[in-house]
Amino acid sequence: MTMDAADEVIETVHRDLWRSAEEAARAIISSTDIVVATHIDADGISAGAIASGALRRLGREHKVLFFKKLDEEAIESIRTEKPDLVWYTDLGSGSISKLGDILTVISDHHVPEPGHATGSKNGQAKLFDFSSVIQVNPQSHGMSGANDLSGAGATFLVALALSKKNIDLAHLAVVGSVGDLQDQKSRRLIGLNRSMISAAVSAGMLDAFEDLRLFGRETRPVYRMLEYASDPFLPGITGNEQGAIGFILEHDIEPKEGETWKSWSMLTQAERDKLISGLREHLRLKGRKMETIQRLTGEVYVLKKEAGGSPVRDAKEFATLLNACGRHGSAETGLEICLGDRGDVLARGLMLLRDHRSALSQAIEYAKSIGIVRLRNIQYFDAGDEIEETIVGTVAGMLLGDAGSDRTAPMVAFADSMDSANEIKTKASARGTQDLVARGMDLSVAIRAAAEKVGGVGGGHNIAAGATIPASRKEDFLKELDTIVEMQLTSKVRP
Repeated sequence: MTMDAADEVIETVHRDLWRSAEEAARAIISSTDIVVATHIDADGISAGAIASGALRRLGREHKVLFFKKLDEEAIESIRTEKPDLVWYTDLGSGSISKLGDILTVISDHHVPEPGHATGSKNGQAKLFDFSSVIQVNPQSHGMSGANDLSGAGATFLVALALSKKNIDLAHLAVVGSVGDLQDQKSRRLIGLNRSMISAAVSAGMLDAFEDLRLFGRETRPVYRMLEYASDPFLPGITGNEQGAIGFILEHDIEPKEGETWKSWSMLTQAERDKLISGLREHLRLKGRKMETIQRLTGEVYVLKKEAGGSPVRDAKEFATLLNACGRHGSAETGLEICLGDRGDVLARGLMLLRDHRSALSQAIEYAKSIGIVRLRNIQYFDAGDEIEETIVGTVAGMLLGDAGSDRTAPMVAFADSMDSANEIKTKASARGTQDLVARGMDLSVAIRAAAEKVGGVGGGHNIAAGATIPASRKEDFLKELDTIVEMQLTSKVRP
């Protein structure tokens, strides 16, 4: 059954993409000393866990290293390990020309560095040539790295090429994709992500079904889930604790069970249906468009083997836990949680999650206090050293979804960042909306071009991207980015 499910996944993969995964697997099998280098966000940690799980099963000694960005210092730290092979997961595609002469596998989904879309610096991935790079990236085969497949998904393909037994890691590819917000546009995972879902369901790890999409289905009281809703914004309920509790009571649902506030997962199906219908009618009466009302529901992903009420049972909450670990300097904790540790490691992760939520709350208040500046086509705030660079992008996204926010322009956030020479640089993180993407905005293209104009580097996805630039060039960067976004939004020819 498992082998049949693995074959079904393989049949859905673009032929050349699967060939690159097989080539990567051959390179990995031929190596004995391997370093896995991955990103610190939920997609990167999930990808690193998939790679590590597959290598453990293969019996290969390896080390997993985590990086905020793949700069010269990061690449040099990898070189000092003197590995036979480096396996980059959820990063690497944008930096191929800088990776050096070590045999390299990249399983990524970000826009490849210009001139290196097919994967090799010399145009051919030759296993005997230690300057070669074998790249497994959906972007190189006409697919979207923002919607069709995540870094964890690309890594899962390599793991499956290593052994069909690795189908039991498919649920981590789903967590990575959800953490990368790949379900936002269509309210469900699409593209090659569907194969990851099918594999995880076949492995008995996952359930996928239609339900309310709001965050906190397992761990938040229902009224808190409604109070903190931002996609969509619920007038009179979002940001209003009494309004949220009152809405539940108005629909003849008891929000508590004894002294315990009920979570969404504790409600009966009839109670869930009643609240969903009520929320739809509430939005309709408030004059919201049908597409806004539709965003209430979509496909949700539940990890069947996890305990009810746990943040690792719902894929979206699992991804948030991983982000908390990575953004607060303990990505290794997230990796071990992905690989099944539910004891002290999970407890440590939950402490990091509490710290993460507290840090985000304080950061949002600070950003609001200094004010958001609106330019012609973008808006921004400069946090300086008051907000950590690891969470400033999350803050930008949350502000864009806040009550009364201006969603007609992408949000750019600045935070101080130290480079390898202890020189103060500036981290720029940009977040957009699906409406802006539909109008032609591509933050990956825009932020990379703007950063390069001022001597920096950048990249990412159409809806979320980041850059590192000289601290003295922020004004020039903003001017360039504003101009590029304007051209994207007004061009009649959409990318």
